[in-house]
Amino acid sequence: MDNVTRIGVSLEPELLDSFDKAISKKGYVSRSEAIRDLVRDSLSENAWKNDEEEVIGVMIVLIDLGVTNVLDKVEANYREHASIFSSVSSVPVDENSKMDIVVASGKLVRLREFVADLTSIKGVLRGKLVSITPGKCNIHQIGLRK
Repeated sequence: MDNVTRIGVSLEPELLDSFDKAISKKGYVSRSEAIRDLVRDSLSENAWKNDEEEVIGVMIVLIDLGVTNVLDKVEANYREHASIFSSVSSVPVDENSKMDIVVASGKLVRLREFVADLTSIKGVLRGKLVSITPGKCNIHQIGLRK
């Protein structure tokens, strides 16, 4: 690796510790090697996403039940995106939160808008979209969090 540029990265101690443990389990010999793979994966993921491509997606949404009107706003979002919305299943996480598993299909850009609108609601703590391209079986993953 004659032609490399060094960069500095600042991480919280807990995050660095978790990262070190994860890369050790995967057999990386250095942080640099692991970070290079993460950057390559991210660039590759973004390069082959076509916003106009038809996809089928699953959104995992974590909702804080203690926030006033959060469920009304989430359900209104589902109705607003009815053209791509297929189904939802709710699972209680604990007394203060629940997880919705949402299935939708349509153009990737529409699913991205759906999850972006959903995660902008106060009380929606996390949202993650995983989608496939029918016929190609490419998996796309978009994670959003507050």
